[in-house]
Amino acid sequence: MRIIYLLIICSLAGVLLLWLGIYKKISRKTAAISAALSLTLAGALLLLAVLPGNSFYGKVITHAENTHGRKLIALTFDDGPYPPYTQKLLKLLAAKNVHATFFIVGENAAKHPETVKLVQAQGHLIALHAGYHKDLLKLSSSEAAANIAYGKQTLQSITGTAPQYMRPPHGFKDWSTVKAINDAGMQIVNWSIIPRDWTNPGVQVIADRVCENASTGAIVLLHDGDSPKNLAPRDQTIEAVGLIIDRLRAEGYEFVTIEELNK
Repeated sequence: MRIIYLLIICSLAGVLLLWLGIYKKISRKTAAISAALSLTLAGALLLLAVLPGNSFYGKVITHAENTHGRKLIALTFDDGPYPPYTQKLLKLLAAKNVHATFFIVGENAAKHPETVKLVQAQGHLIALHAGYHKDLLKLSSSEAAANIAYGKQTLQSITGTAPQYMRPPHGFKDWSTVKAINDAGMQIVNWSIIPRDWTNPGVQVIADRVCENASTGAIVLLHDGDSPKNLAPRDQTIEAVGLIIDRLRAEGYEFVTIEELNK
């Protein structure tokens, strides 16, 4: 079921209950309490849809439960490919001998297939972000399914391999979104660390936000792209990634892909 329908039902129920109270069909106290509960339920359902770290609507991977005694952490990058920043990031990761996970937008992949192939050739895990970077909660079930299918087919046509993981835009999900992604043969992956690098708050700020919140099994959300506008620079993120790798390695962390983390 789409969460938008539940929000509409809860809101209408709240208005109806207040109307019944005003016209004394039920006591005003009962009407007020019931309306408040209905609106609270709507708020709770919406919050659970937009907060990344819960599996209320279905299983969502946000971290590794068991790393078998190893200090593992996964760097993930959203919204690409986005030349020249994706290429700069790949050069840095290669120099540091780190493999990461790239959640790629199908529309961008179709424009830059050679960059997707480069990501794959360097041993990184390619996953899906969406066909088009749109909030899936705002789409109909059929539109969301079509968006997902386009993204999956695009990546598979370029890489020869179907993606096994997907991160919905903004990490938003409801029952329908989870079902559509699972029906497409993919698991949902969100994150446990979010440094908000897309706001370009400063290289050291990005690095500190990641390193100060690092923990075994964590998944870090970063961006090599800027979908859907493709305007903002990503130099701060790339420079910060170098600092993050050096600092966390010194603390004993190993950098792995989502596939490796999820074993």
